[in-house]
Amino acid sequence: MRIWVFIFTLLNLPLASAETLKLEIEERKFGKSEILVEIVLPSNNLNKKFPLIITQHGSTLDAEIEGSKVRTDEHSKRLLKKATKEGFAVAVVDAFYTHDIKPNQKHSQPWAADYARGLAVILSNDSRFDPNNFFFSGFSYGGHHAHFLFEDLNFTSDHSWAAIVAAEPPCNAFFEAKKYLTPVLTIKGGESHYKPRPCEILTELYKEEGVDAELIVYPKSNHYFSHNGKITKGLAFNGCNENPVIMRANGNWTFLNGEKTDRKTVAKRCMTKTGGSGKSREDLDLAIDATIKFFKEKINH
Repeated sequence: MRIWVFIFTLLNLPLASAETLKLEIEERKFGKSEILVEIVLPSNNLNKKFPLIITQHGSTLDAEIEGSKVRTDEHSKRLLKKATKEGFAVAVVDAFYTHDIKPNQKHSQPWAADYARGLAVILSNDSRFDPNNFFFSGFSYGGHHAHFLFEDLNFTSDHSWAAIVAAEPPCNAFFEAKKYLTPVLTIKGGESHYKPRPCEILTELYKEEGVDAELIVYPKSNHYFSHNGKITKGLAFNGCNENPVIMRANGNWTFLNGEKTDRKTVAKRCMTKTGGSGKSREDLDLAIDATIKFFKEKINH
């Protein structure tokens, strides 16, 4: 049974209205779990259904939404502010609400793609939103699960994601290329400890199948779209840059070179202790602007 709690808040946005939802959604790792979601509506065009962006934070919760208990990161916070000005409603997901997960606890992170899909199902029945124009954006951990949505792009029998943006995902594992109808943009930092190469491979494979797939790389950016990046010690899923894992719908996984593999092997080969730091964020607004531009181009009229 889903639990709904509505807490009305006011953000520092002109005439924007917001509310916090507490939802119970089925997720494959922990079962039914509670998440918090901040829903923010734009101030314009209040008489029509809004296109909706669902945004997922990364491993580090380093930003707050004024007046809300929903925790997020700087990427989602900036996306929220800019997207609502462009006429999008935004749903900010706190996937760690029930689970107090630290940034280095990669193996304990819930399957955020399940939360995204479950939330989309719920909000598709909300008369304020246009289910033909549901978009997803995620950063880092959230970006990884943006790509994981390609396991099943339909969130109802009649609706699928209008477009997906993955910001700074590792791309060391992704679902096999097919002729997906949902467009996807991947945004990377050229100096990230998550190297661009596996994301280049993903994009190339998807484009070969006819997918509307794009890749943007900011050459001077690190993982946080910053120019002051440094390589540090930290657990990261970045050890399979030249030979990423292809996840197949039948549950069988192989490396890019065709070698069969499994979760244990992938964890051993692809998890490293090479992390990154530096949050001057010179290129973050560029990444946010590219995300909104991509979504606006893919709106179904």
